[in-house]
Amino acid sequence: MPFGFLTRSRSKYAKPDSSAAGSELRVDVHAQLLPGSQDGTDSVEHSISLLRELAALGYRKVIATLHIMDGFYQNTNDSIFASASLLKYELQKLKINIEIEVAAEYFVDINLLRVLYSKTELLTFGQNTTERYLLFDTSLVKRPFELDKVITALQQRNLVPVMAHPEQYIYLQKNPEAMRELHYQGVKFQLNMLSLSGHPSREARNLAEWMVDQRLVSFIGTDIYHETQLPALKQTRKLPYYQKALDGGLLNNSLI
Repeated sequence: MPFGFLTRSRSKYAKPDSSAAGSELRVDVHAQLLPGSQDGTDSVEHSISLLRELAALGYRKVIATLHIMDGFYQNTNDSIFASASLLKYELQKLKINIEIEVAAEYFVDINLLRVLYSKTELLTFGQNTTERYLLFDTSLVKRPFELDKVITALQQRNLVPVMAHPEQYIYLQKNPEAMRELHYQGVKFQLNMLSLSGHPSREARNLAEWMVDQRLVSFIGTDIYHETQLPALKQTRKLPYYQKALDGGLLNNSLI
């Protein structure tokens, strides 16, 4: 049974001062806030509303990420940059003090391998650092056959592979130790904040907490796309495991 070896009390960690919880996080590395796309918001106004909320929570920068998946999400570099330019213009006009950087969430499949081998320009984040990070996701159920090849191809292009919300993948929930192998291969992990509150599942929360305990979390993202997520995001900021993650050496703020 997954996580049968993780018997512990949630009360082991003292509840932090809620006024301080989450106050150190200044960069959201995974937010689906670009308007007019298949998996972003339905309007510029909707994006602006959500960005106001993130700014009020202390965020100074948002990495706006959209999916790129052959045959399903047909976002392109040009379409993503066009959407970001429109949003940046409105933010500047409204004098909302939050920076937008664009990236993409690439689905691991044979098409991504072709893109990597073709030397096509990829949407990465980390413009203000010495590293360039590429965010990728996989099937929820099964480890992709191409995963190891994708990791190697990314590193050959001097890109750091970052796995998006691994705590939600069923194949990793069943075998958490596989994350150590990926970590040894040079993969960094981006945790979805809401997973710590049990969204989308208890299994995701269990793996998220294990990742925090093992200090395997490099980035935290909201993965926000709708205002219905805001109450849960605010509540998650008060959780002991969220504070423990913040104390574990996250790289978010290095991106400012």
